[in-house]
Amino acid sequence: MVRSVGRWLYWFAGVAVLAYMSWNLIFSDHGYLVYREEAIQLQALKAELVTLKADRERLAQEILRLRDDPKALEQLIHRELGYVYPDEFMVIMPEKMTEKGK
Repeated sequence: MVRSVGRWLYWFAGVAVLAYMSWNLIFSDHGYLVYREEAIQLQALKAELVTLKADRERLAQEILRLRDDPKALEQLIHRELGYVYPDEFMVIMPEKMTEKGK
């Protein structure tokens, strides 16, 4: 009888340890669910990295073009800063009329 109880106790302890290890494998701070979430975040960050690298390359090309091409620099100054030549006129148009302005 004692031997039978000891055997059941060993089985119960084994199943409890197995259940505890399985629970930790899935739900712990380093478990499967956290791993899956981090894998999704990693894919999103990789996609963002590709976009940022493309933007960096585009901006590097723009910088080289502005350094080497005076016409490109002149166009940028006209477009961004609103500079005009002495023989040009600048016309500023309102974007939209408000009710009070009518």
